[in-house]
Amino acid sequence: MVLLLCGLLFSSVSAGAAAKALDASRIERGSVSLTEYFAVLEDPSGSLTLTDVQAPGIANRFKDVVAPAEAVSYGFTRSAYWLRLPLRNASDQPVQRMLEIGYAVLSDIQFHQPMGDGTYRSVTTGVATPFSTRLYPDRFFVFPLTLPAHAEQVVYLRIRSVSSLLVPAKLWTPAALHTHQRDGYVVQAWYFGMASAMILFNLLLFIALKDSVYLLYVSFVFLTALSISAVNGLAKEFLWPDTTLWSNIAASICYVGMYVALLLLMRRMLNTRELVPRLDWLVKVLIGLNLLLPIGAVVAPQTFAFPVRFIVGMTGLLTLSIGAYCAVFKRQRIAVIFVAAYFMFVLGPIFIGMKLMKVLPVNFLTTNGLLIGSALEMLLMAFALAYRFNVIRRQATQDVRQANVSLEQRLQAREAELTQSHQRLLEIEHRQTLSQERQRLMQDMHDGLGSSLSSALRVVEHGHMDDAEVAEVLKGCIDDLKLAIDSMEPVEADLLLLLATLRFRLGPRLESTGIALRWEVQDVPALNWLDPKNSLHILRILQEAFTNIIKHTNATEIRVATGADADGIVVKISDNGQGFDVERALKSGGKGLSNQMRRAQSIGGKVKWDSDDSGTRLTLRLPIERQPEASSIPSGPVHPATQERYSPA
Repeated sequence: MVLLLCGLLFSSVSAGAAAKALDASRIERGSVSLTEYFAVLEDPSGSLTLTDVQAPGIANRFKDVVAPAEAVSYGFTRSAYWLRLPLRNASDQPVQRMLEIGYAVLSDIQFHQPMGDGTYRSVTTGVATPFSTRLYPDRFFVFPLTLPAHAEQVVYLRIRSVSSLLVPAKLWTPAALHTHQRDGYVVQAWYFGMASAMILFNLLLFIALKDSVYLLYVSFVFLTALSISAVNGLAKEFLWPDTTLWSNIAASICYVGMYVALLLLMRRMLNTRELVPRLDWLVKVLIGLNLLLPIGAVVAPQTFAFPVRFIVGMTGLLTLSIGAYCAVFKRQRIAVIFVAAYFMFVLGPIFIGMKLMKVLPVNFLTTNGLLIGSALEMLLMAFALAYRFNVIRRQATQDVRQANVSLEQRLQAREAELTQSHQRLLEIEHRQTLSQERQRLMQDMHDGLGSSLSSALRVVEHGHMDDAEVAEVLKGCIDDLKLAIDSMEPVEADLLLLLATLRFRLGPRLESTGIALRWEVQDVPALNWLDPKNSLHILRILQEAFTNIIKHTNATEIRVATGADADGIVVKISDNGQGFDVERALKSGGKGLSNQMRRAQSIGGKVKWDSDDSGTRLTLRLPIERQPEASSIPSGPVHPATQERYSPA
């Protein structure tokens, strides 16, 4: 688009009546534009030689240029153009001057300078020839001139170009050209250094964020810098100095690639696929059309030169229009930045063209307008990406907050549901516990108290028990009932509290029999598994022991002791009565000892008897940590009236 704007902005030459020569000796500082000193001859066939254009018949066809611009422009043409430049040196000393053509994409330039012997020094150079063909190494075309004292010369230039034919020619003093060249390279270094920094920074952002928009921006900046380097001659000087065909079409191809990258960047940055789907379809068409242009440029550079520039120019205008539409009608702030960035890029060649047409003065801004506009475009595009990142971050933060609020609401609702479910489960568990405890008590009363009463009733009905024995049976039944009730009392894992309950219940009975009770208990660890069911098992084991002592041992003293060791808690009950044979009692088939063993096993404990002439010692060992229950055993007692008693030793 830059080349097209340059071609459209510069007017064609017009013919004048008089020719005039430039006195090179009067150029002491700076430079002079050569446009008004040129006489021009068009060569449509491109076959004329230097000898031909000097022949009188053709020499008269040269037309002097009268134009306010600093450049001669013929747009896109297949013709070759001959430029005749009369120079003189009115001073007494030879002068050296530098003729510069400041348009680096001219394909073919022939320079012819007369020598003292009447011959011409001819040089052929151009972007389509190797860089080594240039007499003076510069990104533009510079031809050194030496004019003898009081001499007049006519210099001829033959120019032909695949791209637009633009000839901004100046005559410099060597010192001024060197200064101008140095300053120009400094500006170029500043621009390409900034472009390199933008490429590196955004490439790192792409690697870190994995967002393709940064890679598209890197591609756009790289192709933009490459396009400008092709237009201003740096690419020919440093990147591809020996190429021919590629040098001719490099600027066009690079500009096509730049606009493809710009269109892709615009689609991603402005989200045209969702925001303006119809215009996005047009963007896709432009991308496809631009991708086809390099094929024509390679096959027929001269034929496709203007179509390539025209389509590239239209792509630029449509890109600007789509961005403006999104900014105005869709109210996209990022589109405003995008349009401003692209407009800065367009202003660059406009300023250069207005300078060459002498509408604007020659200054730093108009001389380097393309670089300044491109640099501002890169910076504003980077700012647009930063703005886009902030928008995405704010949107992501807002989404996270909304998600957190939604999650918190869902969590609260779920917590409420779980609370209700937990309450229902607690109620169900409570009812199940009550039901199980009720069933346990009913089973215990049926198997224990009910069995004892039924057995006693049958014996009484047959007249085998006297009143004292009946009373004893009834007392035992009452003790069983009280024991079952006591097991329901919460003992909070305290074994000593459970034993105290047993002492309270059996104390009066022991006193009535004249047996002394020695209570030698010590503190023991808490038993977390001591629930009513397990408490009843312990009470039944100890009750059985007390009952056997009272009934069969003729003891006068019972000792109850507790202790703890590494294996668990120990409860010992010893008496001073007559002992018995433990092995014989276990093998006799009696229920008392075996019931005690099974009850101890069901709560993960062990029971042991030691008996001799000095008395009997029952040791009940209980675990601190509950073990899985063993096989079920009858929960009720085997009453002395009906059990098979063991025989004391």
